[in-house]
Amino acid sequence: MAKKPPILVVLDDAPSRDYLLQALRVNGYPAEGVEGAELALEKLGSVRTGVLVADLFLKGVNGVELLRRAREVSPSTQVVLMGKDAPTYTVVTAMKQGAIDFVMRPVDIDYFLTVVEKAVGHYQLTQENEALRRLHARKPGNMVAESPAMKEILSTLSLVAPTDLTVLIEGQSGVGKELVANRLHELSQRAMGAFVAVNCGAIQESLLESELFGHVKGAFTGAHQDHQGLFSAADGGTLFLDEVGEMDLELQVKLLRVLERSEFRPVGGSKLVRVNVRVVAATNKRLQEEVAAGRFREDLYYRLNVIHIEVPPLKDRPDDVPALIEAFLATHLRKGLPQRSMSSVALDALKAYAWPGNVRELRNVIERCMILSRGPLIGVEDLPAMVRGAQAVAPVASASELPDLNTPLSEVERRHILRVLESQDGNKVRTSKVLGINVKTLYNKLKSYEERGMIEPRS
Repeated sequence: MAKKPPILVVLDDAPSRDYLLQALRVNGYPAEGVEGAELALEKLGSVRTGVLVADLFLKGVNGVELLRRAREVSPSTQVVLMGKDAPTYTVVTAMKQGAIDFVMRPVDIDYFLTVVEKAVGHYQLTQENEALRRLHARKPGNMVAESPAMKEILSTLSLVAPTDLTVLIEGQSGVGKELVANRLHELSQRAMGAFVAVNCGAIQESLLESELFGHVKGAFTGAHQDHQGLFSAADGGTLFLDEVGEMDLELQVKLLRVLERSEFRPVGGSKLVRVNVRVVAATNKRLQEEVAAGRFREDLYYRLNVIHIEVPPLKDRPDDVPALIEAFLATHLRKGLPQRSMSSVALDALKAYAWPGNVRELRNVIERCMILSRGPLIGVEDLPAMVRGAQAVAPVASASELPDLNTPLSEVERRHILRVLESQDGNKVRTSKVLGINVKTLYNKLKSYEERGMIEPRS
């Protein structure tokens, strides 16, 4: 059974608000209450909310205006309005603008819970539909390209794909070189053919030749039958040679011959086998440096490097992080893991992290969070310590920003707390997490500053 989503109750009348919250919690709903539309909108912007229950006659911003702004902030949140002696045209207007129902006050609690149950059902249906839409829209081989660098790569692929030119993809481990190769295949006229991938560094040198070109029965000890190689398996399609820089020099000669003549002999065989294969190679090494060091043939390098694509590390393209997270959440949902979404604070921390393991590391972190998160919203506390630490690291201050050596430590602390509070838009919970202190401690310090006239009183 799906977990019940959080419910936010917005009423200026505290006793009535507490009464509804108690009824919701008794019935298993995680519910929270706030006073005023502004606090409600702030909460909606930072916490995933299934249903918003709001009074029509709030101070300042009325319920209909709150409904409109809430749908802008959190479109999937279902809104239930309530009020006493509400004009019919106001109720009709609210329903037209997207309210799922209206409850008269004083509240019939049984009817109220029925309306909430209906709203929750609608919310869960929208979430399921959105998850399915994401799954169908983003196939496993599709690339995420939100950053300028990745958009440029996509543009290059669209130009190169219709040709049969060989392509060399360079980049650090885990940046997604195979996804780039797969995308190239999908855009090409070979898309209906096979996309065959092999990691040249993961197979023993003595076996790699047989894996690529196949062998005939009796070619070596253990060759009890003919074996079709990967070049034959990729005939009419694309062969992706990952970590091609690990290939030994002797095998490089044979690969060069295949690239030039489109034919080869299986290990132990005498007959030539002709194939129609496009080769895409990738490496986490700098092949030019390998050529200079004598570890890679220069003629093979130029034969592979007809089109060169450099995939930048993830730390250089933070714009891709949110889209990658969305893709991984959808992929893991299909694996049967519970549905999760990412809080804005956690997303900021993920974007601030340097990702030495690149996209592969990000995928592993998201899967870990989906399994270990205590609720439907992944918070910064659910992230690994190394990721949380990245957000807390403040930029090095310039000489002009450093405090005078005679400044008391307490004053340095006060300035730092206020600077972090400002960077978090006044949100004390997020500020306490960045500072690494208890939120109660933060409140006490701010109160102390107010009492001593060191800051303006805060609401």
